[in-house]
Amino acid sequence: MVFSFSWPFSPARRARRALRQRAETLYGVAVAQARQPLFYQAYGVTDSPEGRFEMVALHIWLLLHRLKALPEAAELAQALHDVMMDDMDLSLRELGISDVVIGKRIKLVAENLYGRLQAYDAGLDDSAAFAAALRRNAYGPRAGVPTDDAVAAMIGYCHRQVAALAAQASADLLAGSCQFSALTE
Repeated sequence: MVFSFSWPFSPARRARRALRQRAETLYGVAVAQARQPLFYQAYGVTDSPEGRFEMVALHIWLLLHRLKALPEAAELAQALHDVMMDDMDLSLRELGISDVVIGKRIKLVAENLYGRLQAYDAGLDDSAAFAAALRRNAYGPRAGVPTDDAVAAMIGYCHRQVAALAAQASADLLAGSCQFSALTE
């Protein structure tokens, strides 16, 4: 009889763990940037769970947009997505969502995230489309009507971040290291 099992410290398991750690580090950087008070004070994003989710989603999009340019980053991009979904699962549980409903909620969160990613990608080269996507998502219906200046500032911010991430070394990103540029009013 032959038994097959994976040692806890097998090379494959270490590689998966290292990939997950790199993704968690990138996610942590995105969340830290998304929590900058200036988004909620000067950029007009609603300081609510929904508004904070939107800022995290926007920063994950920025990272995924950059990682898409690196063919060798597909696994890291997937791991980053998985880390975000795991965090959303935990957050929903902390809000008291029951186990019975959590799967449906996470599926809805994932679908909403995909829609945002596609809308932001499509709008990156079209300011009017980008403004519409930001108004619909980052600002959402609860935010009221964000000013044109706030939306223009957010578009400018996103373009600066795309450029800043593009300027960072691919090896650093693949190693789980990135830095967003400073947030300005």
